[in-house]
Amino acid sequence: MAVVFPDEIHPKYRLRMRFEHFARANQYLSHFKIVALYPSYEFIPLDLKFNSIDDLNQFLLNRGIVYHEFDVSDTYPYIKKEFTIVDARKIYDVEESVSKYLLNYKFYSINEVGEMLSCSRPTVYKMVHDHTLKAIRIHGQIRINHLDLMAYIKSEK
Repeated sequence: MAVVFPDEIHPKYRLRMRFEHFARANQYLSHFKIVALYPSYEFIPLDLKFNSIDDLNQFLLNRGIVYHEFDVSDTYPYIKKEFTIVDARKIYDVEESVSKYLLNYKFYSINEVGEMLSCSRPTVYKMVHDHTLKAIRIHGQIRINHLDLMAYIKSEK
């Protein structure tokens, strides 16, 4: 039987959730389509696939999406209660940081930039020559980095 969670605790609200069991934390992430569990272990926002549940859980722990906390009683300090925390803010932080990292390696040709900006090739060449639009040469071809293009667009607004 599938576990159902109310939409009020959807990860999009960037809440920190406390679960008494690690498995329940995975069910929460699975319910809201953040991870896919058996038979394919995936972190869906980045389309990452893992060989095992352990690899997926290690990814979640390493990124701070899931971590553990202990409550220690003042009266009985040797008795600890473990909680698994799902920090939904981290889901989107990881997605955003990886996306930015990948976009740093995305380059466009003069034709592609001209098409995106609705201008001609000579106009794009002029912007590059005037250093209005930052560009580099890769194998003799002029290429414009995605982030530089976005910076140019923002500066023109």
